Amino acid sequence: MAAATDKGTSTPATPRARTRASLRTQIAIACGAGAALVGAGATLAPRLGLAEGGTLGVVAVGVGVAALVGAGLGRRIVMRIEALERAATKLRNSENLHELRSDGDELDELGAELSELARNLESTESELRSEQALSTRILSGMQEGVLLLDEDRRVVLMNPALREMLLFRADVVGKPVIEALRHAELVQIIDSAKEASASTGEIELSGMKPRRLLVRALRLAGGADKAQDTGGLLCVFVDVTEVRRLESLRRDFVANVSHELRTPVTGVLSGAETLRLAMKKDPDAAMRFVDIIERNADRLRRLIEDLLDLSRIESRELRLTRERLRFRAFADHVFSLFRDRADKRGMQLVVDCDGDLSLFVDRRALEQVIANLVDNAVKYARDKATITLSAHPAEAGMVEVTVADDGPGIDPVHLPRLFERFYRVDPGRARDQGGTGLGLAIAKHLTEALGGAIKVESAIGKGTRFAMTYPATDTTPPPKRDLDA
Repeated sequence: MAAATDKGTSTPATPRARTRASLRTQIAIACGAGAALVGAGATLAPRLGLAEGGTLGVVAVGVGVAALVGAGLGRRIVMRIEALERAATKLRNSENLHELRSDGDELDELGAELSELARNLESTESELRSEQALSTRILSGMQEGVLLLDEDRRVVLMNPALREMLLFRADVVGKPVIEALRHAELVQIIDSAKEASASTGEIELSGMKPRRLLVRALRLAGGADKAQDTGGLLCVFVDVTEVRRLESLRRDFVANVSHELRTPVTGVLSGAETLRLAMKKDPDAAMRFVDIIERNADRLRRLIEDLLDLSRIESRELRLTRERLRFRAFADHVFSLFRDRADKRGMQLVVDCDGDLSLFVDRRALEQVIANLVDNAVKYARDKATITLSAHPAEAGMVEVTVADDGPGIDPVHLPRLFERFYRVDPGRARDQGGTGLGLAIAKHLTEALGGAIKVESAIGKGTRFAMTYPATDTTPPPKRDLDA
């Protein structure tokens, strides 16, 4: 203290120093009290006429009292220290720490610090648990796959989306990535990210669920502080299977449209060029070339109309006016459009349905679907074939409409792609017959727009059967009423 006073400042005592000073003070008080009792006994004994033995008794009592006081104080201090030790153990084990009892001495400062430390620790753990739960929900809700690797290229984390993409279980965590994934292209992307900090590529997955995945691998660097570089990798997987399929369809569509348009345009140009030369020398030949021009121009017109119809249907711009339609009268009208062509080939057109059966559809859309199917049957069925148009009630308030023929049939290998745009079973024959390759695609989209479905059954030598379902009643939801009205 003297040295501190000389410097004009006093060094603040630490909690441990204050605690030790308090212990010495309490022990000194206990010893002083005992000594005082001994001294008082020695002074009063002669005055009270006590003998030497009595004096010794008084001194012994004083010593005993001092010993009891010292023992009580020591026991109290030991209990407080044991309580602090238990509190420290709970902190170490991350257990809940209740507020320590306060006796108003210096040990309370240490207890208060331990309680404050426990509260801070509990708050920090709660925040960490909340952040961990939030991260887990985010990773679980992502459609993209997430893969986290440590510096040894072992799997640390794989979210549910990636496990579903790769058909993996959760037990891949901890395994080397090359053992867990077994995909050379993916390993190459990961190795490239190790060298260049980031790498992007696509991988093809085969098996039960073929997929094409876009992979972005990023090294988890520590930014400016290289000491924070963990050496781990974060890989994000995006399923681009459908995107690439649509891109392929777009390319095929453009190529097919270009080809389909080029063919009739070439015919028109060739016919016009030859017509110019034949008009004066050979009028009969000139008329044949006029027929060629008209036929190709009509094919070009139908192709453009079909493309526009398909575009309107797919973009939901086609407006449908649903009405109750008597099927018997409707079927007779459709067959009347093909009666002359069928009679020339000796074909029979048969209608099979109840007289009062009705549908709730758009008449123009349904006529386009049925007319296209009947037209195909008349084109490709053999002479004297039978074409049947039937309708019968189905489940859930629907009506099944079928167009069937006993023609040559279709190889089942073609059936899955039969409703694709520009797909033809026999391309050369279809073009000779004037088909655009869009009729069945339009029929499928129109049927679905009317609230139904279409399917086909066929086999070589057993004919072909197209079956569609359409609503029998109005299935349009009623308009919402204005509650304020």
